Amino acid sequence: MLIVFHWIVTVFSLFYSLVSWWINFHPGMIIMAANAVLLLLNLAYLKHSGRFQLATHTFLLTNCLVAVLGSTWFSGGLFSPVVSWFGLAPMAATLLLGFNRATFVWLCIAMACLVGVGWTSYTGWGAPVLYDARFNAFFAFVSLLGNMLLLFFLTQIFESVKNHALTESDARNRELKEAIKRLNEIRNQLVQQEKLASLGSLVAGVAHELNTPIGNALTTATTLQDAAEELQRHVERGDLRKSYLLDYVSNSIAMHALITRSCERAATLISSFKRVAVDQTSEQRRPFDVRALIEDNVNTLMPSFKTSNVLLEVDVPPHIECDSYPGPLGQVIANLLQNALMHAFGEREEREVRISATREFDRVRIVVADNGVGMDAQTLPRIFDPFFTTRLGQGGSGLGLAVSQNIMVAVLGGTITVSSQPGSGSRFTLTFPLHAPVRDEHTPVSAFMSL
Repeated sequence: MLIVFHWIVTVFSLFYSLVSWWINFHPGMIIMAANAVLLLLNLAYLKHSGRFQLATHTFLLTNCLVAVLGSTWFSGGLFSPVVSWFGLAPMAATLLLGFNRATFVWLCIAMACLVGVGWTSYTGWGAPVLYDARFNAFFAFVSLLGNMLLLFFLTQIFESVKNHALTESDARNRELKEAIKRLNEIRNQLVQQEKLASLGSLVAGVAHELNTPIGNALTTATTLQDAAEELQRHVERGDLRKSYLLDYVSNSIAMHALITRSCERAATLISSFKRVAVDQTSEQRRPFDVRALIEDNVNTLMPSFKTSNVLLEVDVPPHIECDSYPGPLGQVIANLLQNALMHAFGEREEREVRISATREFDRVRIVVADNGVGMDAQTLPRIFDPFFTTRLGQGGSGLGLAVSQNIMVAVLGGTITVSSQPGSGSRFTLTFPLHAPVRDEHTPVSAFMSL
């Protein structure tokens, strides 16, 4: 815009210099010609140095103090047809520099020049009129016409620049919306992958844990089958003794008990996993018992805790009944437990995680605490930020705690807070109402479970 202003005012200065020559206004001719030369020099300086601010102030200074003040003084002062040009200085300053302190400075400069010219007329000094008086009307007409044309071109340039800026802004806004849309899609995909990874971890842990009871049951059943076949052979040979039969019955009872315990253990694991998996993939609100929910999640994660040599204690009283969303709450608990396994202990030998819960009037408080290495002052404020992780590339996505916070606030109507100090472990506190807040039935819970 400044370059265009230079060319327009330069052309006008040359035109005004020609008009001044025509009406025998030689000081005006010299002043405006000099103004045109100074503007061209300033334009060359701008292109060479790129110092926009200095070139802008030089442009305004040249036009205000050289062209306008000089022409006004030598053509009648306050009564000069050129005096109205002082108003162009603050307007050009606003267009070029914006609405700031510099604009007010140029407004004050223009007003000071105008006051100075008026003061000379008031005190009787008077400004000379150095042009042919026969051209008074023509000079006034040309001055007003020039003022009008300058105002028109300046506003048109401003409008053009504004429209170009708005077009660029609209294009950037569209690009930003597309980028945000893609980011949301990628983020939601990562959240879903986080959920699937969590379920995958549960599946692997449960499968590993099932090996023991199923293996025991299978081995015992095979032994029992071999003993039954041996008993059948004794019967067929007719040499079955009472002592052998009693031993067989005693061993059979013990092996049947072992098979029963193993199958019950497997059934408990499968049942817990089924409830956790169904809840974590379900958006249904339903009544549930907090202790049962926590135990189900603990049962599915216990294999991972055993493998990592972490003691997991549960201290939750029975009969804390909630009417809420067990799936999202279970996901938060699972995220906190898995987060403890991944980040809490480092090289520590004594590893312990404790889950406790209490009912406080119409709210529930669940605390997940560990005796791990804790967090420093730089890490603690950022743990709920999406994609923040201290184990980038080592299995940490940085989404677990961010998703957990959103679930607690947007779905369960509660809060999640954390306290931690280096060397003293970490303590996560979940607080939420017994009855989840009513939400729009047409909006799925998953809409609130993204970041």
